[in-house]
Amino acid sequence: MSDNDVLLSLFEKLDKSGDGVISYKELSEGLGSSGVTLNIIKKIREKLDLNSDGYITLSEYKHAIQHDD
Repeated sequence: MSDNDVLLSLFEKLDKSGDGVISYKELSEGLGSSGVTLNIIKKIREKLDLNSDGYITLSEYKHAIQHDD
């Protein structure tokens, strides 16, 4: 499995509703159940939600990962 496949799989796991976007609730529940703190989840959301609409689209997710600095 390639890195891209792993990252796509993670997006799909976090997108519990299957609507093609990750809501803040889905992100919080998905990462929080793995022990990630709310402070870290907030930072992740801020980095990935490029247009600040409260949802992380697959496009935003891919863009943030490709431009990680």
